[in-house]
Parts: sequence; structure tokens; C-alpha cells
Amino acid sequence: MVSKGEWNMLDNMRSDAYNEIKYKIIHFDYTPGQKISEKLISQELNLGRTPVREAIIRIEREGLIEVIPQNGTYITKIDMADAKNARFVRSCIEPKVMVDAAVNISDEEIAAIQQNLEQQKQTALQNEPDNFFDLDQQFHHEFYNVVNKDTVWQWLQINNTQLNRFRRLRLKEAELDWDTLTNQHNAIFEAVKNKDIDDLSFLVTQHLHLMLLEKQKVVEAYPDYFKN
Repeated sequence: MVSKGEWNMLDNMRSDAYNEIKYKIIHFDYTPGQKISEKLISQELNLGRTPVREAIIRIEREGLIEVIPQNGTYITKIDMADAKNARFVRSCIEPKVMVDAAVNISDEEIAAIQQNLEQQKQTALQNEPDNFFDLDQQFHHEFYNVVNKDTVWQWLQINNTQLNRFRRLRLKEAELDWDTLTNQHNAIFEAVKNKDIDDLSFLVTQHLHLMLLEKQKVVEAYPDYFKN
């Protein structure tokens, strides 16, 4: 009979395997299209085969791993059709969220977002793409929190897997600077702070369409990373 302590240890191993493998995928330590091995991952992460196998099954359901019978297990390539659909959904939801936030935002929330923008600026100067991505996510998430729509944000993240992979990769492309991103964030923030409803929807929609404008350069830089 397995003790409670042993069950807890197994749960921790499962979580560790899942978190570490997914981290390596979304940070491109495991690259799109790469063949991976359960055995080698177990050795690399110093974890048992069972938690690694369970993590692979779980991540496969999220669309980041593909198991091909009689062939092997691969990191999926970035699906731009899926990414475009995710962007479309956000472009339908987020302008409304921002407009509602402009009406309801508090001084404390304004100060928190202002601090985020300052951190974005510093991170951009230091060329830290992973930290910048996290701050970018936090920036948008803050507005959902203002209008008590955290559940909507979490739902979007489930469906934004391919979009977020593209966004992370875009930050690694040297030909695409981050000034456009930070300038658009600042413009959105100023419109929210000043309750400039007329411009706000346009600014948010323009920002969310940036992906389509920059897609070609990213695909040209990393052609083997994309499915379509």
C-alpha cells in the first residue's frame, strides 16, 4: 500500500516533469520539429520514466508534443493558423476589456501598470526576451483583473498556446526591435488612464494585429519552426 508521503512525492515528480519539459519547449530549448526521447529526457532531468511519460501525454493534449506511431515523439511546429485564430478571439474580447478598464481603473492599478511599463523599458534595454514576454503578459493581464475577468484571461491562455509560442520567438528575432511593442503599450496605457474611449479600441486592435505584420520576418528567420 502506497503511503500519503509516497503519493505526495509522486505528485511532485509529475509536476516537476511537466513543468520542466514544458518550460524547455516554450523557451525553445527543445525546438519545434525536434525528435525527443522519453529515456533521454528522464536522464537529463534526473526523473523517472513514469512521470516523464505522463508529462508527455499531458503536454501532447496541449498541442506542444506529437506522438507518431512507429516513428517517434516530436515537438510540434508552430501552427500559425491556430495562432491567427487565437489572435482573432483576443481581438474580439480585449478592446471591450480595455474600454471597461478605462471606466473602472483605480489609482493603485494605474500605478502598478506604470511600474510594469518601466520594467518593460529596462528589460528591453537589457535585451531579456523571456523577462520581457512575462512583463508583456502581465501588462495585458492587469486590465482583465481591473474588470474582474481573470477567468476569461486564463481561458484565453489555454487557447493561446501557438500564439504565445510565436510571440516568444518574435522577441528573439534581431531584425524586429521592441520599440513598437513598448510604444503601443504606452499608448494603450495613456488612453486607459485618460479614459480616451474613442482611440482605445483602435489602439488595442492595432496592437493585436502586429503579429500579422511581423509574421514574415519571423518565419524567414526560423523557417523550420513553422507548420504553415
